[in-house]
Amino acid sequence: MRQETVSAKVESLDASHWGREAVSVKSDEAGSEISSKAAVRRLFNSLEQKGIRHCHWKSNIRLEETLAAAEDIDLLIDQRDARLFHAVLLEHGFKLTQSRSGIGHPGVFHALGLDQASADVVHVHAYFQIVSGDSLVKNYRLPIERLLLEQTRYLHGVRVPTPEAELVLFVLRVALKHTSPIEILMANRHYRTVSKELDWLREAANTERAEALCAAWFPSIDPPLFRQLLDAIEAEHALFRRVVLGWRVARRLRELRRLSMMRGAISRLWRVLSLLVKRLRRRGDLVPQTGGMIIALVGPKATGKSTIAHALSTRLGEHLNVLPIHAGKPPATVLTLLPRLLVPAARHLFSKERAGEYQKPERRREKQYSLLYVLRMTLLAYDRRKLLSRALRAASSGSVVIADRYPSESVGAIDSCCFDEVALANCNSALKRWLMNREGALYKGLPKPDLLLCLEAPIETTIERDARRVKQGGPDAAAVRRRWELESRTEASQTTAIKIDTSRPLDETLRTTMRAVWSVL
Repeated sequence: MRQETVSAKVESLDASHWGREAVSVKSDEAGSEISSKAAVRRLFNSLEQKGIRHCHWKSNIRLEETLAAAEDIDLLIDQRDARLFHAVLLEHGFKLTQSRSGIGHPGVFHALGLDQASADVVHVHAYFQIVSGDSLVKNYRLPIERLLLEQTRYLHGVRVPTPEAELVLFVLRVALKHTSPIEILMANRHYRTVSKELDWLREAANTERAEALCAAWFPSIDPPLFRQLLDAIEAEHALFRRVVLGWRVARRLRELRRLSMMRGAISRLWRVLSLLVKRLRRRGDLVPQTGGMIIALVGPKATGKSTIAHALSTRLGEHLNVLPIHAGKPPATVLTLLPRLLVPAARHLFSKERAGEYQKPERRREKQYSLLYVLRMTLLAYDRRKLLSRALRAASSGSVVIADRYPSESVGAIDSCCFDEVALANCNSALKRWLMNREGALYKGLPKPDLLLCLEAPIETTIERDARRVKQGGPDAAAVRRRWELESRTEASQTTAIKIDTSRPLDETLRTTMRAVWSVL
């Protein structure tokens, strides 16, 4: 009965169905309630309404997760509708991306969108050509795009291949993933998911029709070989048999290879190295086609800068190449490593030389600074400049840099130049004046952030938050009040600035922040 229902759906979605009229999208399961993100549904609805020939061509066992933006959207798009498809993506606020390390594939690209209600990132993996096979190189071009788009049905309101068509592609993809040691390891790490997907497809598909379809699309893969592949994939422990059959399939489809054996091996090695670097650096590979940017979070103490910066880095870093930095506490460089190691001892021996002491109103009015403090601020400026120069290089290479705190153009502000003209005039030491001038020069010409997120909250709220922190000496409301004015003096010319009220619940604040970032990304 299940196969008859599928057959009826296939016959109702032949090539003539692809008109330019609006198409009503309905769930194929009466009364079913599928949880989905509005941005995902709107995208699929637009594709139907504009008559764009497409289907979600693989991994449809996890289609519900895809609709909920928990999985990539693997779309096959007819090349003739490429212009319309790009227009739909841009209309819905998607950002086109590319591989930072150059490991993309021909006829394939990625686009990222934002679901406005949840602020979750939606990842579209679009194919104009079916390049598949092994996971890394995708060395086989399967030239059946138009044929596949004529073999579709609806599942959860989304156009997908018929079970027979999807089964054919699934079997070939799994077989071709057993042709190199690396691919064999990757394909069999969680093999139960493979077995589960095969069972799901076999339950819905007519195996004899799938054999015939495979022979029609790929004449070298005859029905006996197709049946052997099904049996080997179904048997979880038949690894050797899958490897033997995988090489047999690869040999019979050798004319569909994009790269020679040698070039394929080199490409695989490069992609493995890129994957290892990605894992070690914990950074994604995709970067916006419009280029990277520096996003700085600034604001008074306890407004949530570190919390929101970490959340942004985590959420965006699942898809994009993100570099998180802390401009308020830059890492030591070769020049400053030894002096930085002595800072804890200096704080204990010279308690009046702490940065917080110089933030007190009476010390700020005096504008008298010790040599130790001036030296420390100059070295800190040097480290900060090095860090922000690195951030600019990363952004220029496509990365999204998330900076917790950022220097202001206002002299005397937190994380900024400390010594104004009055301080220089009051200084009687030539060495201190030289260091002060050097500190000021280090802050000139710093890279400007592309987006300044100015976090705000009532001072009572920040004092309450600061009191909840576990720290030496306990809560210090006076210190929060002292830093309030200094940390509110944020100036950055030629920079887009957006104010974020962080007094609301954290989830709501994060959604607002994600929308702000997405508006300029």
